[in-house]
Amino acid sequence: MRHGNRVKKLGRKKEHRIALLRNLCRSLFIMEKIRTTLHKAKEAKKMAEHLIEFAKRNDLAAHRRIYRHIHDHKLVKIICDEIGPKFSERQGGYTRIYRLGPRLGDGAEMAILELVEKSEPDTITQRRKLIERRRLVETQTKKEKKKKVQKEKKSKEKKKEKRASVKEAKKEKKISKKKAAKTKAKKGKKEKQAKKRTKEKKGRKKRR
Repeated sequence: MRHGNRVKKLGRKKEHRIALLRNLCRSLFIMEKIRTTLHKAKEAKKMAEHLIEFAKRNDLAAHRRIYRHIHDHKLVKIICDEIGPKFSERQGGYTRIYRLGPRLGDGAEMAILELVEKSEPDTITQRRKLIERRRLVETQTKKEKKKKVQKEKKSKEKKKEKRASVKEAKKEKKISKKKAAKTKAKKGKKEKQAKKRTKEKKGRKKRR
């Protein structure tokens, strides 16, 4: 009898299991091919095909329904605009599973889960960069690279000039302080000598 065997537990609780399947589907829609265990691939296949059915509609309700499972607006847009239209003529069977045999460590049966209709590898790499970095990495020309290098050199030179000017100003301040201290000391000596002379004059007058 199949008591409690309706859902594959995958050795996890409900929240952990749902998070695992969502992450598998997310990586499947980004890379269009993932390698995992056979039981995980079978469960992820159900969710992925369910989401592709909504992506074929490509309306606001479908966007919201997909966003429940994949919390990334850019990836949801990619699923509905790029992946969904590829399967417009199909009525199911959007993914396939290849068995790879047992894993060396624990003997778990491995498999590859991939989409039936794939896009070019350049678009996949661009998609991955867009989702990871949140912006497209633009290819720079040689002229732009040279301009960047020149700007960096100029900025470094300006920083060096500023540092040199600051050092010179500090040196000048130190020299001026030393000069002021010397002049003060000379004035103090002169004042002391004048006081001594006045005292000596007063003493001579008293003696007379």
